[in-house]
Amino acid sequence: MNLSGPESKGFRAVTIIGILGILLFIGGTFTAYRLLIQAPTKLAHAAADGFRSLFQVTPRVTINETVIIEQTSPILEIATVSRPLMVDHEWSHRWLGSTKNFRVRGVFTAKAGYDLTKPFEIDVTPSPLSVTARLPRPEVLSMQMESFVVLRDENGWWNRLTEEDRTKAVTTLQSIARRKAEGSGMLEEVKRSAEERIRELVERNGALVAFQPTE
Repeated sequence: MNLSGPESKGFRAVTIIGILGILLFIGGTFTAYRLLIQAPTKLAHAAADGFRSLFQVTPRVTINETVIIEQTSPILEIATVSRPLMVDHEWSHRWLGSTKNFRVRGVFTAKAGYDLTKPFEIDVTPSPLSVTARLPRPEVLSMQMESFVVLRDENGWWNRLTEEDRTKAVTTLQSIARRKAEGSGMLEEVKRSAEERIRELVERNGALVAFQPTE
């Protein structure tokens, strides 16, 4: 058989095209593996490790909503912002022309952060490579009374202060302190700080991130 003529050239061309096709297929398969499997999996584990370092909680991690890592945490909550608060409360009661007054002041330390028993979730989308992070809403976790001063403790002539009155005033003072903490902007600070740290973590791994609340 003569393989030096046009038929030989055609055979070689077909062979070369076939080899190129195989190489392109292998290269495409490898690229698809890296883009659709390897990169998202690497990002998922990096995000989980980063979350654990930042918040002491391993989030629930999914790739295209397929669970890769389940959520775990060795603690129940983490406080990320602490703020001192001074709160006054005055209470009076008038009965048959006789008035009793009680005024107290407390200095509190408010701590805000996250309840780690609530869902922390990360979903990785392979193409384009991106992350949706779902965090619970930040909460005031504790109100520690550091000091307590009675500014006024006055009985009426026949309308006398009782221990129940004083106890209720202190309970109200604590409730006012919690409301003041919630309206102080510290919850927004917790949320902003957490999102900034997560965004830095995700972008360092070559992806973009969007945030959604989990409740």
